[in-house]
Amino acid sequence: MGPPVVTAGLVMLLVATMLTIGTALTVEGFTTLLRRPHTLAAATAVNVAVVPAAAVALVHGLALDGPVAYGIVLAAAAPGGGTGTLLAYHARGDLALGVSLQGALAVLGLLAVPAWSLAAPYAGAAIGGAATAQVVAMLIAQLIPIAAGMWLRARRPTLAERVHELSRRVADLLLVTMTGYVLATTATQLAAIPATGYATFALLSLVCLAAYATPALATPAARRAVAMTTTVRNLSLALLVAGLSADATRVSLTVLAYALVMYAVAALALVPLRKSALLERISPDASSA
Repeated sequence: MGPPVVTAGLVMLLVATMLTIGTALTVEGFTTLLRRPHTLAAATAVNVAVVPAAAVALVHGLALDGPVAYGIVLAAAAPGGGTGTLLAYHARGDLALGVSLQGALAVLGLLAVPAWSLAAPYAGAAIGGAATAQVVAMLIAQLIPIAAGMWLRARRPTLAERVHELSRRVADLLLVTMTGYVLATTATQLAAIPATGYATFALLSLVCLAAYATPALATPAARRAVAMTTTVRNLSLALLVAGLSADATRVSLTVLAYALVMYAVAALALVPLRKSALLERISPDASSA
């Protein structure tokens, strides 16, 4: 399973993830989101500006550089992860908001990742014609399945539900397979990531969770959805860009290590978020006070 196969696997993962998102999106959902411009603007700013800026500040402040710093910035700059909506569901968040926001962020990430990657203290980033071609290819790889999924949901909703379940399972399988392969072949290298690197992963995950307090979110359910959608970064996109760098293995390993911490923090956060949702159902007045 050489690098070309790994790259092909990541491309398939990206397509499956975007098809999963597309079959859950509706034009009405986007229209509703556009009618809440303050919510959209605030959530977008947190995802494509605040979180990446925090990553850049942390890697500079903690004197991280090289592949580790680059991997951290790539992960932080890539919003719209495919499992964000699933976690929003488990957190009892506003699913309509979460799904629509995730679809918008998945596309915006294609601009955010290359832009913010230039701020990382790393000289091995891929820039120039080859990198531009890859970004265009990734844009196409995301837009086509998203558009196809939305079209299918509008025309054949029952079939769209089936495709959604299948593509979600395929994406989950690919993610587990790719992660397992890379970890199995690089497990001993995880210890090479400095403790400050792991501390940065945790701090950034907490910054993402703090999106719960984003202004312009009218309900607790909306806050839970934005918190989970923000916490789960689009690591398949980050891994694709990592593969273009001069130290592809080490940068990819950093992104995967970030994923382990990210999901651990998100899983722990589900407990208080679900509890708050339960309290709302029991005593709506008390939970909104």
